[in-house]
Amino acid sequence: PSGKGPEPVQCGGRALCPLAAAAVPPHPAAPHGRRAVRRSIPRRRRMVNVGGSVSEVGPSGRPPSSQELYAAGRVIGYKCFDQNYDFMKCKAKDDNPTACVSEGDAVHGCVYGLFKQISSTTKKEFDALAKCLDNEDLQPHMCKAKQAAFESTFYAKTS
Repeated sequence: PSGKGPEPVQCGGRALCPLAAAAVPPHPAAPHGRRAVRRSIPRRRRMVNVGGSVSEVGPSGRPPSSQELYAAGRVIGYKCFDQNYDFMKCKAKDDNPTACVSEGDAVHGCVYGLFKQISSTTKKEFDALAKCLDNEDLQPHMCKAKQAAFESTFYAKTS
């Protein structure tokens, strides 16, 4: 030992790697005396569906669930851009929580109106996308095909 740090260890028999792995003894069940790599894989948790269909989302109904917000997020960003922009401008001017109530109400009205429009035009595609996002732990890249189907159908029917 040189005393300058951990000694290099064999890495797969090809090269030497200065890893601190030499201090960790191999697991007894590991094949050929190699150290077993234990990865911590988080358990998949299903999103709790607040119940019902997208048609129930509204000011007098239930709030949208997280998978519904993820599914509609790109459409909300496009269709409610002006209302969101006005709200953000108002919040930048005044930190008082009550100063931008009317702009906030306009954002909510736009989003709830959009959910109503989605439920009347593309309910099947939207529900498929929301279910995919729920099954894939809200990872949109896993549901690109369903997202494309929903968005193309929605814009075709509403434009």
